[in-house]
Amino acid sequence: MIRFWDALERWIIGILGAAALALYIWQIVGRYISNDLAMPWGEEMTVYIIIWAGLLTASQLVREDGHVRADLILRVLKVPTQRIVEIGNCIVAIVFCSGLAWYGGYCAWDSYDIGERSMTALAFPLWIYYLSLPTAATLMTIRYLIRLHAYVFRFDPETMAVHSGRES
Repeated sequence: MIRFWDALERWIIGILGAAALALYIWQIVGRYISNDLAMPWGEEMTVYIIIWAGLLTASQLVREDGHVRADLILRVLKVPTQRIVEIGNCIVAIVFCSGLAWYGGYCAWDSYDIGERSMTALAFPLWIYYLSLPTAATLMTIRYLIRLHAYVFRFDPETMAVHSGRES
């Protein structure tokens, strides 16, 4: 199931990135050839697509342990202490991401409820744009829960510790 989730996220991120790139290249080429080819909503849609792709990437970063963190500090800690710090990090991240999911969902619902739209010719429904935050935060929360489970119940010092050449 996790492999399917990983593959699906990567495909969606890749498709969104390719779509944003194609749309923006069309905009650039269209401006140079003829203004009639450039779509007035192209830049706006590119921003929405890139935001969705970028926020979805955050879930993959949790899985790959790729988020920015102070691993310099972790490197000087012994492995059992690293494990405790990582468990604490997971708990804080779960609380934070859950809050983002909750309040982001509230903002998206509020935008949907009042019919908020962009002020351009496209009049894009902004709730779709706002929904990117609670979606990404929910995916990150699930990833951090999986990570927490691994650190609590399936800790492997060889693969999960930040190694610095220091003995535990």
